Amino acid sequence: MRLKILYDNRALEGFRADWGFACLVEAEEVVLFDTGADGSVLQHNMAQAGVEPAEIDVVVISHDHSDHAGGLSYVGRENSRARLLLLPSFGPELREAAGKLAIEDITERTEISPGIWSTGPVGTQIPEQAVALNTSSGIVVITGCAHPGVDALLEPMAPLGKVHGVLGGFHGFSNLAALEGIPFLAACHCTQHQTEIAERFPESYVDIMAGTVLEF
Repeated sequence: MRLKILYDNRALEGFRADWGFACLVEAEEVVLFDTGADGSVLQHNMAQAGVEPAEIDVVVISHDHSDHAGGLSYVGRENSRARLLLLPSFGPELREAAGKLAIEDITERTEISPGIWSTGPVGTQIPEQAVALNTSSGIVVITGCAHPGVDALLEPMAPLGKVHGVLGGFHGFSNLAALEGIPFLAACHCTQHQTEIAERFPESYVDIMAGTVLEF
């Protein structure tokens, strides 16, 4: 299973950095998790990564904030067949940006693609969903901003198996003890305690940014 970071605050050479997050999962289906803030940046980074919008089968938006959903209109213009997975609480503006994408509301933990699960809605103040990938190494969870807390987003995935990795935005999450024993940690985007995580888990921490490719 291959992951490509398509949008982040930092970027490898040739990619554009911008505040936001997007990650492409290449598995049995191609799943785009979040779309960053700006469609033109997403378009550039997708081209650099060799990704065609039309090849995407499923689009997942973690939460209704522009730095994760701003590039959705670009994908919606370029892809007429993908499923768009939202939470029921997401507003009309985001839904209007979907273009030709077929909208599905996720209300509970759901297998959204073979071997890929959504947590369903987590949190009340800012409802959010994460996705879990069933890899040969174990469960790998991708978060958007983790506003409800990384631990809260991991909880619905517990029945799926042992967590091998967590990557994405961790926001202000400070209960670092909850990350003990996880072999792969790659915090990016909005993570406020990134330095502390890297220093506390030097054998697990991996630095990622737009342009990074990961294999599980």
